[in-house]
Amino acid sequence: MMEDFCYSLEDQKKMDKLLSAIRGKGAFKRFKDMVMKIGVREAWFAYREDQYKEIAIAFCEENGLDYTE
Repeated sequence: MMEDFCYSLEDQKKMDKLLSAIRGKGAFKRFKDMVMKIGVREAWFAYREDQYKEIAIAFCEENGLDYTE
């Protein structure tokens, strides 16, 4: 999800910084820190929320569960 978010950014420099941050050990903390540093925190939270929603909907549909949006 973090990598997909990186590729969703239009600003190539921000994308590159985030992609670099998610490589190797400690990726989660570096990603979190870089999101704050480059000013895309709110965009990340919105993206993450949308992705979790899509995952939940897919799970419900695959398992025949009713849901509301």
